[in-house]
Amino acid sequence: MTPLPEGRREVRPSREAMGEHRRPGFGPGLNVSVPISFGLPLVVVGLFLCVTAAGTGRTLFWILGGACGVAGALLFASGKRL
Repeated sequence: MTPLPEGRREVRPSREAMGEHRRPGFGPGLNVSVPISFGLPLVVVGLFLCVTAAGTGRTLFWILGGACGVAGALLFASGKRL
């Protein structure tokens, strides 16, 4: 590599200088499917609503928690790529 002119500093080497080696990142290489990324949070929300329902005794929280938990479990189990 040729030296840089006086007063100029390269912070990151160019892609040509680095070659084909790339650092691991959290980009599209993770391959997390859409049903899993929506299903797992739905399961967590469903569990939270059921715990809240157990503490407050409200029927609405039981229904919402059960629906969210079942929907999240079905999405998470399917694991299809959309």
